[in-house]
Amino acid sequence: MSVKLDEIRADRDKKIARSLRYFGVIMAIFYFVMGISFMVMPLFAYLGQVKYLVGALLICYSGFRFYRLMKKQPDFRNDD
Repeated sequence: MSVKLDEIRADRDKKIARSLRYFGVIMAIFYFVMGISFMVMPLFAYLGQVKYLVGALLICYSGFRFYRLMKKQPDFRNDD
């Protein structure tokens, strides 16, 4: 009984970890797209030159999140 329960917990933890990794990738992509959109969309023209700074910061933050995700989970591509 205990062995089966341990297997179920390990499987659940693996699924949660995989879901969190995918969520991290989606958020990194989201920040990258937001950074690009801040720079090129006329919607943010009222910010003047600050929109380029905000866009660059969002792109850098996206890279940081992706780097941290890959550093923390080196087996990201090989866990299936």
